[in-house]
Amino acid sequence: MKYFLMGALLMGIGMNAMAQDGTAADVAALKSLIQSKPADMKKQVNKFYKKNKKNAENLVAFGRAFYEAKDTANARVFAKYALAATKNGCAPAYVLLGDISALADDGGAAAQNYEQAIYADPKTPEAYRKYAAVYRKIDPAGAVAKLEDLRKQLPDYPVDALIGHINYISGPSRYAEAIEAFNKVPVSQMSKMDFIEKASAGYFTGKHADALKDALAGLAKFPDNATLNRLAMFCNTETEQFQDALKYADVLFNKIPRDSASLSYMDYVYYGNALNGDKQHDAAIEQYENALKMDFDNKDKRAGVVKTLSDAYKGKKDFENAIKYYRQYMNDVSQTSANDYVGLATLYRQSTSVLEEAGQIEALNNCDKVYAEMIEKFPASEDFGTLQRANLKAALDPTMEQGLAKPFFEHLIEIINARPEKDATDQKRLVTSYQYMMSYYSVNKDAASALDYAKKIYELQPDNQAIKETIDALSKAVK
Repeated sequence: MKYFLMGALLMGIGMNAMAQDGTAADVAALKSLIQSKPADMKKQVNKFYKKNKKNAENLVAFGRAFYEAKDTANARVFAKYALAATKNGCAPAYVLLGDISALADDGGAAAQNYEQAIYADPKTPEAYRKYAAVYRKIDPAGAVAKLEDLRKQLPDYPVDALIGHINYISGPSRYAEAIEAFNKVPVSQMSKMDFIEKASAGYFTGKHADALKDALAGLAKFPDNATLNRLAMFCNTETEQFQDALKYADVLFNKIPRDSASLSYMDYVYYGNALNGDKQHDAAIEQYENALKMDFDNKDKRAGVVKTLSDAYKGKKDFENAIKYYRQYMNDVSQTSANDYVGLATLYRQSTSVLEEAGQIEALNNCDKVYAEMIEKFPASEDFGTLQRANLKAALDPTMEQGLAKPFFEHLIEIINARPEKDATDQKRLVTSYQYMMSYYSVNKDAASALDYAKKIYELQPDNQAIKETIDALSKAVK
């Protein structure tokens, strides 16, 4: 703030009216000189300065030419010349100095120079815009406040679109504010980037229906834009409008020249998701395989595509490949979860629908092994895993003659009853376990033991009339 105030005191109200002793042709000539880089370049550059030392506009243009050629040292020199020619009243010179600082990743100096430009000429939109772009890294709300100052200076300037842009590039935490600002911009005045950023903010915040509307509005003006077609494909897929998604996929993949729009693995994944949703499983698998040929910035993203490929095979009831790729996913992902094991076990269980009896038994046994692995790796899941193993054993022994499920239900009862407090899920699992034990002992002609478990169920469900009648019947059998 000290430097801001010092600058304000040193500046004139505006750029001094001074003799313009250079010409516009000098700017083009200097640009040509920069490109050719003659041996006596320094001498020739000095001639241009002497000829234009009172022409601040040309001096800034010279500086900008050096800046664009990555010669920030000379760019800074000519920006200073322009300030000297105007007694520190040249806003474009401060903007150039701000750009030089920003290029050097010195955000503080950049913001200071853009602020000085605003002091020099409060009606310089570029200074506000660039100040906000730099300052939003520190304080996004403060950056937006600066743009509101621009609105006061230039009421007709498209400030809302600029606020939307600044909020968007500030990251996910400001996407809602970006959408709010873009909503204030008339559709007829929105640029291509306005549509893209507004639709993208909606997509990333899960507002897929709204994002789709914004993408379609943009496509009405820019039908060949790759990003808007991509967003239309993404959002149609997310809202399960799969045939519409495929229409925009066709444009993105087949009608937009590849040299104008590169494809990412996500494009192939969404194309596959749309095909999968449209029950075109083989075509979806082809797209997922294409996605796996692309570059990934981390292994987990690639593993996620492998899992999606597994889902596609499951959709066509090819459980052999579904299980194969699901196992590959679990091997590739950096960290598995208990839910991953549940997903694999579920595939084995579902595969029984397409298998003969021998294959069904093998699949159920494999499912049991997966739950055993899950319990070993995630002890906190022991009660859930034990219940699943008990149910699997019960499926393998429907007559209960072997009692395959008995030790698992007994263990589950021990786990839950060891808890000082039991929630609704615990109560439900206890009832399930007691019911099995009651049935097992009934089938095996042990009425007394069956009665004990029936009474345990009644303690948990005193309004259960059916279990009350069962207790009466078992009591008679015991007598």
